Order: sequence, then structure tokens, then C-alpha cells
Amino acid sequence: MIENILPFLNVISTAAKAMQWFRDVSAKNKGEVRALIEEIKENSRLCFRVVQDKVPPADVIPAFSTVVFDRLNAGGFDFDSVQRQAIPAYEGIEKSDLASWAGKPTGKLIENIYDKIKDMRSLHTFKAQDNRLWSRRILNIHKRILLLLRHTRT
Repeated sequence: MIENILPFLNVISTAAKAMQWFRDVSAKNKGEVRALIEEIKENSRLCFRVVQDKVPPADVIPAFSTVVFDRLNAGGFDFDSVQRQAIPAYEGIEKSDLASWAGKPTGKLIENIYDKIKDMRSLHTFKAQDNRLWSRRILNIHKRILLLLRHTRT
């Protein structure tokens, strides 16, 4: 499944590289942004467990966290403050399932990541068994997190 990571995200396609990039992003931020980055980092680590280490999705899904996001969202946090620039049209993004994100604000991507996490956790909690393709859902979240990471590191 790791081979499905898009070429423009290959620079951060291993857990070790991604965690280093997260440390870089976290180091240049403070307060609420840093807390959010740390939560996204932990969610990314869970994605890597499924995508790279082949851990069964059912074991990982309950561990995804939205605590920091929910708290910030309830307080009216500006998620665009994580990175004020719009998501660039990275070379190769136009040929991917992430093409629609080019030019959109960072906050929309963050909200989408958390929407997908919450939807997946809800389906899993209520034992939706009609072939929800858990691994595919986690891979899609994973790609969005890596896109966010690449975007916020620049």
C-alpha cells in the first residue's frame, strides 16, 4: 500500500522522515498550533502503522485522536494560521486524487482530515461491516496528512 503514496509526497513516505518533518514544523510553532501539529503527528504515526507496518486497521482506528482539534474548533481557532499560504500546485498533484487541494486554504485541508477521521471512527464504532475498505480510508487520510505536512514545512 505504501507504493500508492504519490510521487510528490515520496520525500516523506517513511515514518522516520515524516516524524523528522513533524519535529521541524513543531519546532517553528508555539502554543495551539504546536498542540495541533503534535496531534496530527500522532494520527500520522497511526496511519504509518497500517500503511507501512501492516497493522490491522481495526486495531488502529480507535486510537485516532481529535481532542485538540475539537477543543480548538469549539473555541473558534483559525486553522489557516497553521500555514497562511494556499496549498501549492506541487508538480504531479494535478494527476492525483489530491488535485482538488491545490489553491485551497490550509484550514480546509485540516478540517477535511479530521472529518474523515471522525467518519471512519464512527463507522468503526458502530460496527459498519458492509466492506468499508478501512485500509483505503486510512491511506486517504494518510495522503492528506502528508500533503499538509509538506505544505506546512515549506
